Amino acid sequence: DGGVDAGHGLFSGATVTQWGCEGNHRPDGHGTAVASLLAGEGDELFAADIYCGRATGGAVTSLAEALAWLAGERVAVINLSLVGPPNRLLEILVQAMQQRGHVLVAAVGNDGPAARPLFPAAYPGVIGVTAVDAANRALPEAAQGDAVDFAAPGNGLWAAQPGQRRSQVRGTSFAAPLVARLAAAEATVPGPGTHEHVLQALAAKAQDLGRRGRDPRYGHGLLASETRTTWAPPVNED
Repeated sequence: DGGVDAGHGLFSGATVTQWGCEGNHRPDGHGTAVASLLAGEGDELFAADIYCGRATGGAVTSLAEALAWLAGERVAVINLSLVGPPNRLLEILVQAMQQRGHVLVAAVGNDGPAARPLFPAAYPGVIGVTAVDAANRALPEAAQGDAVDFAAPGNGLWAAQPGQRRSQVRGTSFAAPLVARLAAAEATVPGPGTHEHVLQALAAKAQDLGRRGRDPRYGHGLLASETRTTWAPPVNED
C-alpha cells in the first residue's frame, strides 16, 4: 500500500515496522487508513510502501520487492488493498507466496458488479473481500463474481489519516484489512496448510448473506461487523 503515519495516536499500542522508499517514509492517506484498520493494541504491523508518493502509482516490481521483504519477515497474512489488470509477474508472485504458506487477502475492487475481474483478488487462492454498507447491502460500486470470498463493512468506517486526523472511508480497500485482521488471528507463521486453516476458520465465522451458501455478491458471508461500533465517529474530527 502507500506509506503509513506510524506516529498517529491510533498506532500507539502497536509496533509498526516500515519498508520502502529507501527509508524516506512518506505518510499516505490510503496507506495510513488501511493500516489503522489492520493494527490493534499489541499488534505487530509490517507496512510496505510501494508508491513512495508517486502520482503514477507503484510498479509490480516494487510489489515484488515488498513481498520478498514480507516473506523474509515471515509475515503470515498479507493485506493487498490494491487492484489492477491481470499481470504475469503478479501471478507468479502470488503463486510463490502461496507456495511458501503465506495467506493473501485482497480487495476485489470498486469498478462495479459488471466489471471484469481485478487482480490480485481474482487469482486462485487469494482471499477476495467485498464491502457492504450499514444495512449489509453490497456497495453499488463493489465488484462481484468468483473472486469474492467474504464481505466486510466498507462504508462509514472511521480510519486514521496523516497528521493525527481521522476521516470516514469507503470501499473494498477498507473492508479487506478487517478480514485480514481476523485472518491474522488464525495464523501466526506461514506454512503448509495455513491458507486452508484460515479459510475454513473465517468461513465458520461468516454470517451468510444473499443466496444461501456462497454466492458471487457476498462470498461465504459477512465478517467483522462489530467494527462499525469500534470505529465510531470521534468528536471534532473530519
